[in-house]
Amino acid sequence: MAAPRFSVVMPLFNKASHVHAAIDSVLAQTLPPHEIIVVDNRSTDGSRAIVAAIDDPRIRLLELVKPGPGGYAGRNLGIRAADGDWIAFLDADDLWATDHLALLGEAIAADPGVHAVATRFDHVFDSHRKPQRIAPALEQPVTLDFAGFLRAWLAVRECPMWTGAIAIRRDRLIGAGLFPEDRAVRGGDKDLWLRVLAHGSLRYIPAVSAVFHRDSENKVSKSTTTLGLPCLVDTARLLMHTASPEEVALLRRLVNQEIAHYVRYSMKHPGQTAIRIRDICLPEGLGTAALVLAARAIPGPLRQGGHALRNRLLARA
Repeated sequence: MAAPRFSVVMPLFNKASHVHAAIDSVLAQTLPPHEIIVVDNRSTDGSRAIVAAIDDPRIRLLELVKPGPGGYAGRNLGIRAADGDWIAFLDADDLWATDHLALLGEAIAADPGVHAVATRFDHVFDSHRKPQRIAPALEQPVTLDFAGFLRAWLAVRECPMWTGAIAIRRDRLIGAGLFPEDRAVRGGDKDLWLRVLAHGSLRYIPAVSAVFHRDSENKVSKSTTTLGLPCLVDTARLLMHTASPEEVALLRRLVNQEIAHYVRYSMKHPGQTAIRIRDICLPEGLGTAALVLAARAIPGPLRQGGHALRNRLLARA
């Protein structure tokens, strides 16, 4: 079996202090990438010039004519332009270990029929780092069907797939409709993973091979709110029409779980959540419904104070 050709897609916007290190981590791979497609979203801090100055024929620097949120438009442009059969993603402020692509290649070789492969990663903060939380089912290399993927996600309330530690077949990404650049400013990655795996499988390798920098500059997660409905809710409801009974039950739980996440995060914002009771899957989502009612009824200053207190208590625990 021939080695997979990995096209690495990297959206770029004002990451001058990070992008060279990110690209260096790709160039240092023991399994070399087929190409590195960097899509610049009109950076104003010299980021584009830094990439242009790196002398390697595998680097392709593209321009995003129409800016889009969350890196989704840039990733979509890179996917469409890619020549490889597998797409691996890395944001311009994150890093790979030198064996990252090799591990993904081993995962593909172990189960050539999968649509996606993933490794484990570390969350890195200014003051500490912690590994990705994974379900017990993922502690050994494993292939997950759609139901298994959803169960692993629900078990620890953290998606098994993170953008910087995965690769997906290019044809499957295109067939699934790519990132939702026109309907989401955040959460669009998880929305796409649902669409990719609804009719496919994931091979997961629990080796840590990527770094997710949580406190770097220009983080989308720090410039957007969670006051709206999670992007994946509409997708999950659509998938329920053709899913098996087990998958429907899991998707309903996932909808409620993601809504609860957004409502909890919304507590730190002065604005009121736009999520309503009718967005919840009932009757199993009664706890989520109570959370939504509280978020809508409690005044903004009280919500923010309670959120800050909760974080302080968790930090001491």
